[in-house]
Amino acid sequence: MTERKRLVLSEADKRSPLWLALMIHWEARIDMLRMQNEGDKDQAETANLRGRIAELRANLALAKDQPKID
Repeated sequence: MTERKRLVLSEADKRSPLWLALMIHWEARIDMLRMQNEGDKDQAETANLRGRIAELRANLALAKDQPKID
């Protein structure tokens, strides 16, 4: 298996209009998925929604400062 490089955003990337629009979109999706998860769901549906929320949160976390890896 090949080693994957971690995506690191520059400060300019984090201020770009595209990145800001994506963050707004992902936050809105998280809110929508949370509302869907409040309904009566079976375990599989709940796990699916939680996984989708986790992936969106991982995308949003790219904007946080990451420790540098040498």
